[in-house]
Amino acid sequence: MGEFRLHHVKFFEYLPSAIQCFAYDETRKLLAVGRVDASVEIWNPEERWYQERVIPGSEKRRIDALVWARGRLFSAGLQGDIVEYDVKKQAPKKSTYYGNGFWCMACNHAETYLATGSEDGCVRLYEIGEEGVTFERPLDNQEGRIVSLAWHHTDEVIVTGSVDNIRVWNVTTGHAIQRISVQRSPVAPTIVWSVAVTKDMTIISGDSSGRTQFWNGKMGTLLRSFASHRADVQAVCVTSDGMTAFSSGVHPLIAKFELVDKDRSGTNKIWVPSRSKVGGNDHTHDVKALTVAGDFLVSGGVDTNLVINSSALVPQTHNLKGKDAYLRYRRKIISFPQRNLVCCASKPNLLVLQYPTYLEVWRLGSTQAVSGNNGDQLPLAEKPIKILQLKIKGSDHIVCSAISRCGTWLAYSDVDKVRLYNLILSSDNSALSPSVNKVPIMPTSLKPAHHMTFTSDNRLVLASQDCSVQVLAMDSVQPTMLHSFPPQADSINLLSVSKDGGFIAATDLAGETHVYNLNKRKTVGKLPGYKHRVTAMNFDPKMASLMIAYSDRTLKEFSASTLSYTPWSRTVYKSGLHPAWLSRRDLIGQLTFNPQNSDQFLVQDQQSFTIIDKAKPLPRPHQKLYKESLGSSPSPKKRKTDKEEQHSFSICQKFKPLLFAGCLEDPGWILIVERPKQSILESLPPSLQQKKFGT
Repeated sequence: MGEFRLHHVKFFEYLPSAIQCFAYDETRKLLAVGRVDASVEIWNPEERWYQERVIPGSEKRRIDALVWARGRLFSAGLQGDIVEYDVKKQAPKKSTYYGNGFWCMACNHAETYLATGSEDGCVRLYEIGEEGVTFERPLDNQEGRIVSLAWHHTDEVIVTGSVDNIRVWNVTTGHAIQRISVQRSPVAPTIVWSVAVTKDMTIISGDSSGRTQFWNGKMGTLLRSFASHRADVQAVCVTSDGMTAFSSGVHPLIAKFELVDKDRSGTNKIWVPSRSKVGGNDHTHDVKALTVAGDFLVSGGVDTNLVINSSALVPQTHNLKGKDAYLRYRRKIISFPQRNLVCCASKPNLLVLQYPTYLEVWRLGSTQAVSGNNGDQLPLAEKPIKILQLKIKGSDHIVCSAISRCGTWLAYSDVDKVRLYNLILSSDNSALSPSVNKVPIMPTSLKPAHHMTFTSDNRLVLASQDCSVQVLAMDSVQPTMLHSFPPQADSINLLSVSKDGGFIAATDLAGETHVYNLNKRKTVGKLPGYKHRVTAMNFDPKMASLMIAYSDRTLKEFSASTLSYTPWSRTVYKSGLHPAWLSRRDLIGQLTFNPQNSDQFLVQDQQSFTIIDKAKPLPRPHQKLYKESLGSSPSPKKRKTDKEEQHSFSICQKFKPLLFAGCLEDPGWILIVERPKQSILESLPPSLQQKKFGT
């Protein structure tokens, strides 16, 4: 495999935003995640929790509630407006200001009306039309803000949670037909933070006293009350069959409740706490949102992570029983974007780090050492230094960014437009900040971009909002549009350019990967389809081939000119990849080739990176895939004498979680960008103090 030296970067202080709310689309099987920075992520649970789209946040927007309605996505917040999003363009489509701070919002089951709970104590109904939402009418006003809301499945009744009470509303008349008083604390009022309602009109509530309660919504009486948490219960949810409920909040334990038949008569059913444990210590801070997404229970909050558990009493998992079935569902997803936030300029040794509201440009460190033992830390001749911080002027967050290989061009895009800068670097590669000149005039046909990259000859290739690939020729005064290829079927989620700039590959969310010949400005064709999403791809720098990784961790290689499978890809198809490789749940996020040896390429996920050598045989099912880890000192007890044990996969799990890992053009160098979990936890606000064992 050869030796590699690593640039180990730990100064990327990226901090994911806290999760505020969820919305699950039962029809399309997609989960929308709203965050505190007003960004919205759309996840696909059936593709190993692939993050399909990201609608960037804004300093002027706030999201307190998310709703799906007939494939359309809406949000509301305390700023007083309802926003509809263009999911395909991944941007806000229409925002209507109504002047009332919205604490909550829910859609009826027919998906024709939205109901909102407001700061002024009023429930308002909005009709969903082709052009947007239209205010229909308010229900009777009440005292105190309405902080939670749920529709009954008949769409004739709405349940709301407020200060010291729960109300049941008749949607037709607009009157409250039940007022349920909750137990008031002698110190402070009790706020009903979350409500849910089952088909038999059982109301489930979570409040600021830490109680999860079950009510008879028809009679307004308390059925069961549980002191389930030591602080506010901020989220409750119930499965579609009404048999299982969950609650959580400031005390980040997830409590589970089951509806059981007390005497097996079928008429005497009661809610009881479940014996089965959900989640354990998956969350360290407040849980703000809970939802049932198919067979999954999804939770999120201040610690920013997306935590997945089983929502079923007995998970329907083939060949798995009991504890194994729960472990099959259970996982914690670190909320790093599944898109690239790191790009490199190889010639001047520059690194660009993308934050939501600014870009940082760093000059990497250097060493004079050329040898050492495996795992040694090499002495630095020059330390890495930040030479530029470029802040955006608008309120919208950055969508994507890129720097040219020579380091003289820097570009980024938000949902509004693309911006381009000419960097004049110091001639001696010193730590002096470069001169930054904004390009004043951009082509009018240039659209905002979802992805961008530079070719070796400084042409900017963009995947635009209208699903097309555009190519821009650089100029410090007025760049020109070289070509715009025909739009693809859906949003482009991955973009790659060959090293010589001759080929472009673009993958969209319809599952199609198109290859374009940039020199001839024509479409080469479409690659053979596959049942899973593409998560990473890159061109071989020496051979005209394209390597693709899918969400099931399958690897395929295609000829860029003929769009056919390469011999290595056919070998993989016949032999199959190792079961331990395919069973890993982390998605492959980065794929780069060794510029000195095109038989070697690097594959990166959040927990590891792997160097695969196509010249070596694939690991067989009986062989150990995870051998002695890269970057670790060799064990004197292990001697590699059996040639059959020398397979093509070399895996490093020393650095985690990873934001980036890839081969650099500088011979023998790999760049890894690590963001340790402890660094993220130290940046979060204080959590509820919990007693630990032995203290």
